Amino acid sequence: MSAQISLPRQRRISCVGFDWRAEVSLKETLLLLRGKTHDHWEYTDELLADVLVYDEHNALAQAMLRRRGSHAALRQVLFSSAGDDEQGLSMRPPFGASRLIRCLDHASTELGAAPSATSDRSDSLCQQLDVALRAPGTRAVALHTQGFSGLIRVDDLSLHWPQPMGVDETAALLSGTVEVQRIDSKDDATLQQLLAAAPVVTSAEGLLWAIGITRSRNTLLQRLYETRPYRLQRWPDFGLIGRRSLDLRCAALLTQRELTPSNLSQLSGMPLSVIGGFLNAAALCGLLEAGSATAQVPNTTRGINADSPPSRLGGMLRRIRQALALS
Repeated sequence: MSAQISLPRQRRISCVGFDWRAEVSLKETLLLLRGKTHDHWEYTDELLADVLVYDEHNALAQAMLRRRGSHAALRQVLFSSAGDDEQGLSMRPPFGASRLIRCLDHASTELGAAPSATSDRSDSLCQQLDVALRAPGTRAVALHTQGFSGLIRVDDLSLHWPQPMGVDETAALLSGTVEVQRIDSKDDATLQQLLAAAPVVTSAEGLLWAIGITRSRNTLLQRLYETRPYRLQRWPDFGLIGRRSLDLRCAALLTQRELTPSNLSQLSGMPLSVIGGFLNAAALCGLLEAGSATAQVPNTTRGINADSPPSRLGGMLRRIRQALALS
């Protein structure tokens, strides 16, 4: 009888508690490891990943660890930034290739034949929530998670929750399974029942921002386009997950001018997948305003639209390159 061959699986890794430089380091190292690990790995912004690398001092990471016992069905391997170095199973930025290979292969063994935690190809939580909030006739959107149910009212974007939205509640929504329920004018009884069970009322912007950043699956919302310029109407309330340096940089750029996602990526120096989470969060909060389709935006990409006239600076640089035989 021939031995069964274990084929590589597509798995995902994410990190929490680090700044954007750690994300870039992890992504770049993953690119170097293609074909060198037991499974195929890619980075995701979502916390619901097969492997999660976390900073032990981060409040959200601590809350997720406290809740891990209640997610017996979720197969996920966690690596601390201050783990057992003797086994080589800790990870901290900058992420070295040899240690990352060791940890990922260990994770593949731990996960075994279990299906990928992110193998579900349905719409992301961010996309589901965006569609529900913008659907005609929607009065509120209910969120059902493990042990809690609450809702977001559309008229004023207020969050109604059974208890104050602390770190544990945030972790439950950002790392667990969430059912989105649209409530329209015909569901008044359901609406009143949920409101009675959710007496704590706050702004939903912080939670919407956190969902946009962490539960977008590296994909722009379906109503956003890479070639369409956008602008922020006002400075966001970065809310429950705190302000990242990337958020501050993108907010500063988009409050000053209209930019396409690709232009924003170039000016901020960050990959489009990371920029997408920021744009999704802003759109989900109602802060992202679409600009004119013909708006002039700075062209910082290497490819130049042949229909657009060359700038003076572009023409000068081209002549210099030609003179030096570099073109």
